Amino acid sequence: MDKYVVVLAAGKGTGMNSRDPEHSKVSYPILGKPIINYVIDAVKPLDPKQIVTVVGFGGELTKSLVEKESDVVWQKRLLGTGHAVLQAKPFLEGKPGQTLVIYGDTPLVETETLRQIFHIHEKNRYDMTVVSAILDNPKGYGRILREDKSNRILAIREESDCTFSEYEINEVNTGICIIDNELLFKYIERLSVDNNRHLFYLSELVQLFIQDNYHVGVFVAEEMKEVYSINNRIQLAYATKIMRKRINNRLMLSGVSMDHSGSTYISPDVTIGQDTIIRPNTTILGKSVIGEACIIGPNVVLKDVEVGNEAQITFADLENVKVEKSAKVGPFVVKHGN
Repeated sequence: MDKYVVVLAAGKGTGMNSRDPEHSKVSYPILGKPIINYVIDAVKPLDPKQIVTVVGFGGELTKSLVEKESDVVWQKRLLGTGHAVLQAKPFLEGKPGQTLVIYGDTPLVETETLRQIFHIHEKNRYDMTVVSAILDNPKGYGRILREDKSNRILAIREESDCTFSEYEINEVNTGICIIDNELLFKYIERLSVDNNRHLFYLSELVQLFIQDNYHVGVFVAEEMKEVYSINNRIQLAYATKIMRKRINNRLMLSGVSMDHSGSTYISPDVTIGQDTIIRPNTTILGKSVIGEACIIGPNVVLKDVEVGNEAQITFADLENVKVEKSAKVGPFVVKHGN
């Protein structure tokens, strides 16, 4: 069955409090890489037939980050998630398959988790699969409403529309879902604005599908941090901490030593050879390639640098340069190539 992906990346991100009116939330970097590119990289291994990214606020910047790997559509008026997905209709309408809808501000999501969601969706022959999570503090999220006896999903209630008892529910809608593509664009124009915020919510499809006897299931995420959305700079820092630990652990398991991983910041696109030692206060960004048995640091910043085997770099700031095998660079060297 063909897979499609719609990435929602049109939101204003007012919580970032930037003075730049064109700085889209999803363009903020984590370890030198924009948030949205983590999401694109997570969905690409699913081998989707098409990726469509919906841009809006700061859309030109977002478009420049994804247009090599995704079609781009514009949401000129921010009228809700349902309206955002509707903008992809010219690209996807009438195509058989399953569509993953995912937010562009969820950089911690992993490909394997998305594969599991697709597996459950296909195994159970769901027409729609909603991804939920259990939170101690569900404030800010839509709530999953379930039937008391069967525990099956009945609806998703946006927080602003919750009754008091619904507000106390701690199972929340993460916004990630898989929907039969043909049904998606058959039903999406039936969404209403009959809610307190007068927005078109994609989550309303749950009720519409159930009313017409389609099969809706729920995938409960084991790790909330994977479906964690970034809405302000505190959350950006939290995501950076998790991503830094994830990258550093992967490198150490592959044979790289780190004297102090807590002060080591490495982009996910960096490659480092076995038996290289990373000293404290080292940052390696971009698509840097570090050879084997090198010593990098302390107090080094590298960006898009190629380093040969057995080289040593200390107290240096290098960008777009090549360091030859067994070379020694530093201390106190600053060099930026073209």
